[in-house]
Amino acid sequence: MERIVEVDTVRGIAIVMMVIYHFFLDMDFFQISEIDLSGISWIVFQRAIAFTFVFIAGISLVLMKRKKKGKWDYVKRAAFLGAIALVITAVTWIYPHERFIMFGIIHLIALSTLIAPLFFSLGSWNLLLAIVLIIGGFFLGTAPIEGTDYFFWLGVYSPSYWPLDYYPLIPWFGIILLEMYSGQRLFTTQNIERMKNDGTKNILIQKLAFLGRNSLLIYLIHQPILVALITILSAGRLL
Repeated sequence: MERIVEVDTVRGIAIVMMVIYHFFLDMDFFQISEIDLSGISWIVFQRAIAFTFVFIAGISLVLMKRKKKGKWDYVKRAAFLGAIALVITAVTWIYPHERFIMFGIIHLIALSTLIAPLFFSLGSWNLLLAIVLIIGGFFLGTAPIEGTDYFFWLGVYSPSYWPLDYYPLIPWFGIILLEMYSGQRLFTTQNIERMKNDGTKNILIQKLAFLGRNSLLIYLIHQPILVALITILSAGRLL
C-alpha cells in the first residue's frame, strides 16, 4: 500500500516528541530526577503530542474512505487496535497497577475507527458536532461528576479517576470529526495522487517518515526500552 510522506513525517515527529516526553516522565516516576510535569510548558507539549496522533488518526480514516474500504475493513482495523488496547490495559493493571490505563489513546482510536463510518455521510455537520464535543469536553474536564466512573470512556468521571493515559470520546472524538470534515476536502483523489508521487531526498524527512510508518510498533515497545535504559544508566550512576 502506497504511503503519503507528509502524513508519515508528521506522525514521525509526534513519535519523537512522545519518546522525549516519556523519558522525562519515567525519570520522574522512578524518582531518578524530580521533574515537574504539571508545569504549563510540559502540559502544552504533552497535549500537542496527543492532538497530533488523534488528528493523524482522523486523516487515516479519511484515506481509508478514499481507498473505498468497506465497513468490514473498519471493523477489522478497530478489532486489531482494540486487542492491542486490551493488552495495554492488562499490562498496566499488572504494573504499575495504580492509575492503570482503561481508555488511553489506542482505545480512543480503536473505538473511533469502529464508529467513523457512521459519520462520513454527515458532511458539514461533522464540523458542528466536533465543536460541540470539544466544548463539552472542556466543561466535563473542569467539572467532574462526583461518584460516576461507569461512563469514563465517554468523558464522564469522578474526581478520583486519574489514570496514566486518558483520552475519552468527549472531547477527543471531536478532533477526529474535525479532521474527517477538513480531510474530506483536503485529501481529494487528485491531491492524494500528487502527494504519493511527491518523493523527497531529504534524509531527515525520510527518517521521520520511517518512524511514522512504524509508529504503532514504536508506541508499543518504547516504554520497556526506556525503562530498561533508565534502569541500566541509574545502576551505573550515569543519571
